[in-house]
This record gives sequence, C-alpha cells and structure tokens, in this order.
Amino acid sequence: MNGVKNRDLFTIVEFGTSKVCVLHGGRDKGGNPTVFGWGSRDSAGAIIKGEVVNLPAASKALAGALEDADSSAGGLYDRDQVYFLVSGRGISARQGEGNVMIYDSDRRITSAHISEAEEKASSISLAPDQCHLVSFTSYFMLDMNTRVKDPCGHCANRLDAFIHIILADRAKVDTMRNMIREFGFEQEIQPVFSGIASAYGTLTHDEKEQGTLLIDIGAGVCDYILVHDDGVLMSGVLPIGMDNLINDLAVGLELSQEQARKFLLEGRFEQLKRSGEAFLPLPVSSELHRNIPVGSYEKIVELRLNELFSILKEEIDSRKLSSYLKSGIVVTGGGSLFPMVLECARNTFRTHIRQGEPLEISGAVTGLDNPRCSALLGALNYSLQTDEAQNGLKGIEKVADALEGIGGIFNKLKDVTKAFKL
Repeated sequence: MNGVKNRDLFTIVEFGTSKVCVLHGGRDKGGNPTVFGWGSRDSAGAIIKGEVVNLPAASKALAGALEDADSSAGGLYDRDQVYFLVSGRGISARQGEGNVMIYDSDRRITSAHISEAEEKASSISLAPDQCHLVSFTSYFMLDMNTRVKDPCGHCANRLDAFIHIILADRAKVDTMRNMIREFGFEQEIQPVFSGIASAYGTLTHDEKEQGTLLIDIGAGVCDYILVHDDGVLMSGVLPIGMDNLINDLAVGLELSQEQARKFLLEGRFEQLKRSGEAFLPLPVSSELHRNIPVGSYEKIVELRLNELFSILKEEIDSRKLSSYLKSGIVVTGGGSLFPMVLECARNTFRTHIRQGEPLEISGAVTGLDNPRCSALLGALNYSLQTDEAQNGLKGIEKVADALEGIGGIFNKLKDVTKAFKL
C-alpha cells in the first residue's frame, strides 16, 4: 500500500470497554473536518472502565483496528500525529486562579494582562503520579466583582483568571502512549479526556454559549462536562456505565449476562410496557417458561439510572452551577440510545434533555453517525482545532523572537497560553 503524508492528517485511538477504535481524519479542501477511514475490534475484556487490564490483548485489538482503518482509507498512513482518548480512574480536575494588577494609567486590560493571569492560574503543582492533559478558561473577574467572558478592552484595577485544569494518572497515560508508539507513531502522541472530546463532537455553538451539561454514558464509565460561555466549569468521570445496569438486571431478574444485555439492547421490555403487557415469557425448556415482570425490570433500571443522575445533580447543586444550564442537558454515548435513560435524566434534572448525536462530519462516516461515536469524532475536531491554535501560537513566537529587543507585549506573546476556549 502507498503511504500518505499530510501535515493535517490525524489518527484518533479510543480504548473503549467494548471496542478499540481507530480513525484517520483531517481537513478537506474547504478546511472542514473529514474522515478518511476507520476501524474497530472487540476489546475482548482487555479494557475495563478505561483501564488496560490485559496489555497483549489490548495491543492485538489496536493492531486489528489500525489495520482496518488503513484498509478503509485505502492506504497505509504515515504515523505522524495521533490523539488517544483517556477516561476512567485517575481523571481529576482542579480550578486554577491567577490575578494581575493593572498599573497602566488608563487601567485598560490588554492581551498581555490576560496571558499573564492565565499563566499564573495554570501554574499548579502536580503529584508525581499525575500529568496535565489540558486547560480551559472558565471565566474572568474584574476587580473581584464583575464576571466577564472576555476581559480584553475592559478597564479595571485587577484581573482574575479562573482556569479549569484536567489531570490524569501518569502511569495509565504512559502505558497507552507506549502501546501506540509500538505501531510506528514516533512524533505527536497526545492524550485527550473523553468528556472533552464528546463536547467537541456534540455540542452546538449556542449550547456552549448558554450553558450545557454533557453526559457521555459508555459501557464502563460515564464522562461529564459542564460548559458555559465557551468555558469549562466542571468535569469528571463516574465509574458507572451500562455494564453496571446489565449486571443489576442479571442479578435482580436471575438472568445470564448475555440475556440481560440482549434484552437491554433489543428494548424488549420497553415494547411490552408500551403494549400494556405485564410479563415477558422467558423459555426455560421446550415445555416450560418463566414470566419476568416488566415492572421489576423497570424498577431496576430506574434505580441505577437515578443513582447516576442524582450524583451529577448533587455535584452541580453543591457548586451552585445550576443557573449556568440554560440549554439543559445533552446525553450521548451508547447509553443514550436506551429510551429510559433520557426519561430518567429528565425526571432528575427537570430541564430540557436531548440525545447528543455527533455533529456533521464529511468523508467515510458510515457506521460512525450515532452517539456511540461522539467522543471518537469529537477527538478529530479537537485535534484539528488544537493544531490550528498551536500553529498560530508558534507563528506568534517567531514574531516575538524577531522583536525580542523591543520588549513590552512581544515578550508576553512568547509565552504559549496553556488555556483554551471550548
């Protein structure tokens, strides 16, 4: 196969509980995101709740998914830039705060003041077992009493920047990075939090502006992120996924894991509920069957989902963030495909709820156009926008180097801003 070399070519890797997925993508001639090819292989128990528990099996699944993606794209792609999704244990977030006094005679805030405040807010000490994934601007305060989205041009005596900093377990990130490196990726191997990727893959401009809680329910974990004014106010991971619900059904209804999974995926109980049936006949032998109460199924599902959404609601309420959810809740991931999930979310939050489907992307997207792939496609958007921002900052650095002797704002521009807007 012929190799393809392109500065704007990115590979996305997702280590999911059920599947390992690989996507090749980039920009089309119009500069818009496009998918060149993708592939997936069963995780075969190698990934549990975002953790690699069987390295050889995970590597085998990655090799197969990468081979499928290359074949789907019609060629063997050069291993230049890759982003891999990270979730599960070890993901945490901290709020960084940094301030700068405005001593200019007109008290006018400039981009240099903003960069300095953001830099201070992003400078936090990390534990040896932690690594920094990414930082996003949350908001700014003028003189500690006026909250603004963009302080540039405002007049104040003091500017405070609040930065949302996402951290991960260093050992887990290194394990995944080393696994990917074995397949020929030698340069850019960057981790991205799955919740951030899902936000890039599903949220509209208005939702990011007005305020939305995004919930991505996968097989093993649930990622969440609260966005307002293009800034991140809250994020995290809960160790609860659809596999927990399947286990609850298997135990509570005395079913095998396979039976519980099948009933959940097929929506058999929901169909019976709509038709008014009280029981689901389950064959035991050629002559015998047992009746499973539809009400019992419904109660088990409600208990598990209410637990999940109640934890998130309590977190929002404790931080007094409910007023920043003008656009409500977006639920995505494979879990959003089950009817009772949206219903339970609506009952818990008492606000507008919608299913988060991936934003439109061109190219070889057959099989990707469903909520299960929100994070995978979102990571492509994230990689392209991050690359664009970093290249812009590199250009600024070159200008700053040339003008270093002048001082002033050009010296400030040499500092690469660590915080971005969503």
